[in-house]
Amino acid sequence: MVYFGGTAHELWTERGLEVTYSGRTAVVAEGEGREIHAEAPEPRRAGDVKAGYNELARCLELAIRLNAGALSPLSSAYFRASAEVSRAIEDNPDWRRLPATFRVQLEGGAESIILVELLRRLLDDCRAAWDEAVAIVGDCCTLRIPRMRPGAPVPMAAVAALQPRDAKLIGVINDRLCSRLWQAWPGDWLRIGEGAVVRDGEADFTMLAAVLCSRVYCTKEELAGPLRALYTLEPARFAEL
Repeated sequence: MVYFGGTAHELWTERGLEVTYSGRTAVVAEGEGREIHAEAPEPRRAGDVKAGYNELARCLELAIRLNAGALSPLSSAYFRASAEVSRAIEDNPDWRRLPATFRVQLEGGAESIILVELLRRLLDDCRAAWDEAVAIVGDCCTLRIPRMRPGAPVPMAAVAALQPRDAKLIGVINDRLCSRLWQAWPGDWLRIGEGAVVRDGEADFTMLAAVLCSRVYCTKEELAGPLRALYTLEPARFAEL
């Protein structure tokens, strides 16, 4: 099942952070690989015919638009990413072994939403600690930046409209990165801004992937430009194309 939109409710308990959702629209992901398509699930509102019909209508409309390619590239990428992550976790009851079977190569475009979706599922569903979850995401994913960097910055509001927790986690990743950049270059706002994942309410998915992937392949121009600060901090993760 892939869920779109809604509101995330976060509650800290003795077991840690508990996340619940309301107001989401669900579709079922069928097929594998590039053949994944969406179908409407069975209504869950037993006894409430009108509410069940309305829910089915929303799900069916979303499934039709996904299959027709009528939604944004980010929406389509999120649908595929969520479906692939769900399947990978279901196939690996021991989620710590995910890197042995689940491998993803990214180019830094909309498909990079899979990084945050995997992180979310590890944190919220598998109850992984932050550092452990980030390490698993990095070991599963590789970034190979094409010579023309893909895609424009993505509005954070667009991410939140698809999955509010993903937007929250991108913000946390950005805050942690900026803290590291500040420690390395205190007061150098130009360098910190250049190396940030989020700028002016928009997320740079290429930078997001460069922060999270354990291996990054790119050109000398990228290393001397947008990735300069990150490369200076962690040169071992980078390799030239």
